[in-house]
Amino acid sequence: MNLFRAMMKRYSPNLSAGLVSFMAMSAACVGGAHAAPLLASAAADGDHTGMQLSFELAMAAAAQTTPPAATPNKAATSATSPESDQPGPDGLKPGAAYVEADQVQSPAQNQFVASGAVEMRYKDRTINADQVQYNSDTGVTVATGHTRTIDDDGTIQDADSITYDDNMKSGVSYNFAAISRDNAKVFARKVEQIDPNTNELTNVIYTPCDLCVAHGKTQEPSWSIQASRVTQRKDQKMVYYQNAILRLQGVPVVYMPYMWTPDPTLDRASGFLEPKIAFGRKRGFSYEQPYLWSISPYQQLIISPQLNASVAPLLNIDYQRNFYSGLLHIRGGVTNESFFDNHGNKIGPAEIRDYILADGAFKINDNWRWNFTAQHVRDDFAAGSYDGGQLSLPRGGVYANFFERYNIDGAFDKVGDFSVDDRQLINQLNLIRQTPNSYFALTMASFQSLQIAGYLDYNPALNAADQNLVQPYATDSALYPVIAPMIEGYWSPRARILGGQLTFSFNALGLQHKKIGAGTLPDLFPNYGNYTNDESNGFDSVRGSIGVNYSGGMTTSGGLRWGPVLDLRHDEYRLYGLSKTNLVLAKDNVSISRDLATAGFKVSYPLLRKFSGATVVVEPIGEFLVSPNAQQSPYQPNEDSQSVEFDETTLFAINKAPGFDVYEGGARANLGLRTSVTFTSGRSFDLLVGRTLRNKPEDQFLKTFTVTDKSGQSGAYTYDPSGLGGKNSDWIVDSSFVLTKGLNGYERLRLDSSTFKPVQGEFGLSAITSKTQATLRYIFNDVLTEAQIQTLYRSATVLPSQEGLNTTGDNYRDLQLYAQHFFTKNWGVSARVDRDLVLNTWHRSTVSLIYKNDCIWYELVYQKNDSQLVNYNHKPQSTILFRLNFATLGTSGHKFSDVR
Repeated sequence: MNLFRAMMKRYSPNLSAGLVSFMAMSAACVGGAHAAPLLASAAADGDHTGMQLSFELAMAAAAQTTPPAATPNKAATSATSPESDQPGPDGLKPGAAYVEADQVQSPAQNQFVASGAVEMRYKDRTINADQVQYNSDTGVTVATGHTRTIDDDGTIQDADSITYDDNMKSGVSYNFAAISRDNAKVFARKVEQIDPNTNELTNVIYTPCDLCVAHGKTQEPSWSIQASRVTQRKDQKMVYYQNAILRLQGVPVVYMPYMWTPDPTLDRASGFLEPKIAFGRKRGFSYEQPYLWSISPYQQLIISPQLNASVAPLLNIDYQRNFYSGLLHIRGGVTNESFFDNHGNKIGPAEIRDYILADGAFKINDNWRWNFTAQHVRDDFAAGSYDGGQLSLPRGGVYANFFERYNIDGAFDKVGDFSVDDRQLINQLNLIRQTPNSYFALTMASFQSLQIAGYLDYNPALNAADQNLVQPYATDSALYPVIAPMIEGYWSPRARILGGQLTFSFNALGLQHKKIGAGTLPDLFPNYGNYTNDESNGFDSVRGSIGVNYSGGMTTSGGLRWGPVLDLRHDEYRLYGLSKTNLVLAKDNVSISRDLATAGFKVSYPLLRKFSGATVVVEPIGEFLVSPNAQQSPYQPNEDSQSVEFDETTLFAINKAPGFDVYEGGARANLGLRTSVTFTSGRSFDLLVGRTLRNKPEDQFLKTFTVTDKSGQSGAYTYDPSGLGGKNSDWIVDSSFVLTKGLNGYERLRLDSSTFKPVQGEFGLSAITSKTQATLRYIFNDVLTEAQIQTLYRSATVLPSQEGLNTTGDNYRDLQLYAQHFFTKNWGVSARVDRDLVLNTWHRSTVSLIYKNDCIWYELVYQKNDSQLVNYNHKPQSTILFRLNFATLGTSGHKFSDVR
């Protein structure tokens, strides 16, 4: 009957059984009675958890409830404040009090006793009790018998008795119980305000879990915290605990004889955070203990030394400061150690190795903002010859796996306006101005690559199964240009002109190439034709472009939508230092000017038909464009358009190249058919089919390269990796569907223009029900790279003809599954699976067994990773983890989201 009494008996048998009975806790519960709050009450201010929240609730009774002395009347009011005559939420004027009881007596002078259903209201607070005694000489009030304090926000605290004085300097409450708005519960044998700076709770129990009764017996909560004594020192801004015990299902699992936390009245305070404990072959036993230093209300520093048994410690810091205009965040770490592999073997001398990951974003005013990132890793190895003498690195380099060796999370998270490829870091500075009809941006950037270029310990005399590759080195960052700077701007009149949009644009780009990689000049200067493929010194380039674009949009009375299209642009290039590269007989400095233009019109005719239960829309779309043939200067660089993606987003683009260096020429027609079917039941289907037709092939989208067979015979070949170079482009097929509520899918395909075979695409299916959340994705790309084609024919005895060149195969195939399903209310499974179907390897994948209830989450996790950066003796890394998450004690980490 009395669940609170049962809780106190369970954990503290020597306590008296005077706790108030909450009858509302007999509501239905799985397997018995369910403990539910009488009233959804407001929690204490601030984001406090665990014992901090319980302490705040307890203090509300001992230190915040002080009724005035009452007169022996059935009801009495008095006005003591001249501030205002307007009544408050409780119906009383400021300073007034209200007392009501079945019987009011004054047995002695200066003594007042109210008995029977006593209700006192004062300062927006109501106190109920069986009896209230007040002594005006001592100023002490004693409320006994089912005392209940109800604050103006609905917060409720119950106790057997409360004693307090007029000045709120001291007070005591016995057998205290409270319940918060989020269903957290706190029990204490005694709550006492010793002085204005010291509050103390005795025999305290806290749990956010539901309390259930089965077969007449109160069940153990999923988890709870118990302490023999809790002391709050307001002057020290600290709370001290004695004999703190964490219980799971009633079983004690953690005991701390003495501990302390920041005062719950603080928004943030210094203290130790949750440690990170790991054990592995690389670093042995590893213990990382973060400490939060709350420097001020708007800045903090986390100092997190990582102590390792097998290698030197790594000191990590994480600094964050809030400004009125934005946020600054700096992460970093430093150690003095040798390189060590996944076996824990140390290689080379110990030296300083460090990293920094910093970013900031700030708003200047409503239109202007700026942001930056500063990212770098120093993890160097010495100059020398590697790969069995096949690789010479006279300047040394950087190892590629610093973050993996030290298990540093979030190193490659995307921040800043510019994103980079996987395993790359970027230093960038961006200044942006944006209004409804204009845009301006200035960017400067440099890059560091941690992509794997090879292995220092590769032995060309051994086959792949016998290799012991443990020293991955990164691609030379000097091969990436420095952007110094890039400026772009757009402006459009607010009013539409002849039903269309007019836009003026400006774009400028300065690049500094420190080094040109071996074999990259054909891509950088596709029209030059005379170069050597060795690595060479770099060059500098500057480009400026100004343009104007007009896209009309008008609709005839018959529903035909059409509009003219016009795009004009002028480019100026300046190239410096070309004679230092491997362009044979190249000039040192070159200037290039070119004028570009496209004119045409776009037309579509949407047709709508309503049927019983469905609406069908069919819209043929045509865009007809003509441009002068591309101006082919031999020195024309291609720095921003080497990779072209042809999909639904570029089907109707005037220029399908992603940058400025390539501009489509000739006459062309972009054609498509868009269809949608929407059912009244909620089902729907959308489809887009289209392609581009040209009057002649577009050579700028074609690749020319050399293939060598087994005998050393070579031949030059041309192929079309984007599917856009021929007179008839590949087909684009894009669709999505919704079958039922919570079940939807999509596909994006590129079909070969002649065989209709899918060469690139993606399929996805998502399902969301009350018990299931799942997303399945299959991504593939069968278009081979130049290097893959060259490798394919390296063992051939005879080279193929141009028409017989095989340009498709298993380039990339990836299957991803993200799913979570609960078989019952409490038991479920989860999976995050990523499988490379070409290499037959697992990317980091996990499967989990889950148990959850109202306030706890258990998860047994199995992880598998085939990455060469973490494998051991050519075997994938497998890990078994156990995750335990508590309600109200931080984020759980088990949230699932559709990653489509």
